Amino acid sequence: MIDMQLLNDALVIVAAVVGAAIIVAAAVVAIAGFRQRRAGTAHVRAIEKHLAAVAAQQAPATTT
Repeated sequence: MIDMQLLNDALVIVAAVVGAAIIVAAAVVAIAGFRQRRAGTAHVRAIEKHLAAVAAQQAPATTT
């Protein structure tokens, strides 16, 4: 028959491994979300700069 303490230790180890896997998965998801948000913001800023440059080129030159 299996010793009860050995069974409890095995269950604790399994629970610890599963908990660690969940924590790592949550961290990976959070980091990916932050990177995607940051990349999206950078992309929008690049588009805004491009549009501003195009608008500046198309604006009539004023001579004073």
